[in-house]
Amino acid sequence: MAQCKDCQFYKPIDDTKGDCFGHEVPATLDVEKCPTKSFKPRK
Repeated sequence: MAQCKDCQFYKPIDDTKGDCFGHEVPATLDVEKCPTKSFKPRK
């Protein structure tokens, strides 16, 4: 299953979390639980 760290909008803060449109999210959060519902895979 894809995770937040696999999304092109994810910007890492450190090894465990990142920023997605102003939301701090865990790197390993399942995309089904994406707070912004904007997952787009990296190319």
